Amino acid sequence: MANLEPEAEVTRQIYEEYKNGFMTEEAFQRLIEKQTLSSESAILISDALGKILIVRNIGSTVEMQDFGEYYRAEMQNVLRGQTVENNDLELLNGETAVSVGIPVRDTDGNVTGGILIIKQIKRIQSAFNQLNNVLTGTIFAILPVVMLLVAFSTNRLSKPLHDMSNAAIEMSKGRFNVRANEKASGEIGILARALNTLCDNLAQTIYQLQSEKRQLNQLLSSFTDGVAAIDNIGCLTHYNPALMKMFGAVEVKVPMDLVPDATIWEMFREVYDSLEPASMHYSLPNERALWITIVPVTDEAGECTGVVGLFKDVTDLERLEKTRRDYVANVSHELRTPLTAVRGLLEPLSDGMITDEETKQRYYRIMLREVIRLSRLITDMLELSRLQSGTEHMEVHAVNLEELLQDTRQNYLNEAAQRGIQLNLELDPIPFAMTDEDRVEQLLVILLDNAMHYTPEGGSITIGAAQTAGDRILVSVTDTGCGIEPEDLSHIFERFFKTDKSRREGGTGLGLSIAKQIVDKLGENIFVESSLGEGTSFHFTVKKYISNAIALGPVGAGAVIEQDSAQNGAKQERSSQDAPYEVIQRKPHDKKPKKR
Repeated sequence: MANLEPEAEVTRQIYEEYKNGFMTEEAFQRLIEKQTLSSESAILISDALGKILIVRNIGSTVEMQDFGEYYRAEMQNVLRGQTVENNDLELLNGETAVSVGIPVRDTDGNVTGGILIIKQIKRIQSAFNQLNNVLTGTIFAILPVVMLLVAFSTNRLSKPLHDMSNAAIEMSKGRFNVRANEKASGEIGILARALNTLCDNLAQTIYQLQSEKRQLNQLLSSFTDGVAAIDNIGCLTHYNPALMKMFGAVEVKVPMDLVPDATIWEMFREVYDSLEPASMHYSLPNERALWITIVPVTDEAGECTGVVGLFKDVTDLERLEKTRRDYVANVSHELRTPLTAVRGLLEPLSDGMITDEETKQRYYRIMLREVIRLSRLITDMLELSRLQSGTEHMEVHAVNLEELLQDTRQNYLNEAAQRGIQLNLELDPIPFAMTDEDRVEQLLVILLDNAMHYTPEGGSITIGAAQTAGDRILVSVTDTGCGIEPEDLSHIFERFFKTDKSRREGGTGLGLSIAKQIVDKLGENIFVESSLGEGTSFHFTVKKYISNAIALGPVGAGAVIEQDSAQNGAKQERSSQDAPYEVIQRKPHDKKPKKR
């Protein structure tokens, strides 16, 4: 049925404006009359006491006496502040009507009156019938046009939706260059733009994830330590080439087989269950040692999402630690030997037990020899330490190598004669050398001292030099001593290393280590060849002097030991790159080697 509340609200607003002085009574009466004419309704307005102030029945067949009793009953409810509505009001003339009543309130919310609007149903029904006839005719008239429009609109709507569906399918396959048509109007166009934006964001996210994955793989590949990660179900998700190399894997078909020892995976599981990091020492079959550190990976809620293991090759560290311990032990032993000898001689002297002057002098000579030995040991240790520290610089310049070798031989002729050793010099035509003269002379002294020490009476030592095919001169010191055991050749340049007991006692065991450090600093090579029972040859290289431009400045180069054996002998070689030089102009003959 008809809803009269809007009409009642309009009437109340007109009445309130009239009461509040916003319009004249004439304007108010005119508006009420206009409303009753347009709506064909009866309008009653009363004050707070129920007195009818305004009655308008113009344009309506409803007579006031038809609802007198109804007015008194319903208006009382309205004046109580209620909104009343009746859709089946029976009038005195037998007809039915609908009514609605609403209260009128002041600014404080107090009821100051009421409005009651009544309208016959037949009027409403008549209006509905007229509207229905008009609508029916209109529908039949425009139905063909509407169907055409619907078909056209459906096609316009379904095609972009179909295109977006295809675009979404292509995007799900990873083809993010597909785009939905954004030219459609309304919500379809908005949806297409949203889909394209989603596609762009998804493509950017996937690109970032792929980029992060590449960076992670590059980071893992750059690690020298092995890395392995498992997820929460125990599957190996990440590993790097370093881990493959440690376990000798060329390719990995079954990831968990990369680490064949189940003990390691059991520790991974224990860390996952306990959420506590763990470490273990593990020995590989190839005599290498690993230190494995395993830590859990947790999310924000503290739940374990996986485990990461770091495999660190500690073989070199353990060897270095062993070398350090051996070095300390060797130093202690080498220092204790002369100190013990000196103490053993001083105690009887200080106690007055030795009274014979000749015996005293012999004790003094022995103590002096041991003190000299101790001093030489300390000097060699300090020299080796300086060379290994990297603070020593090589003063490289043009050197008359032939003259240096001749002078060095001359300095050792007397000692060789006293030992009954023949000291020879065999030189091919050689150019000047570009090297540190003092260091080369020190190197020759070390090798000659070593040769003198291990060459028996009647033997010979030969100093030689010859050009090589490249830009180097090969210098050698060869003796006819007892030679070196093949298994000792790889250790010959180690600190405090000494060969078998058949060699005469003496020396500090540091000379050849110092020689190796000097050669390394010069950026040259040194190696040894020896045949047991026949003799030993030490060889080292120096750079040829090329032009009048000579070098003066620090020299340093790394080196790697290479070993080779042939027949009854063996060879140990240091190789390195040429060191950079600071070039100055200097005459090649302006410095001669110092006499020793």
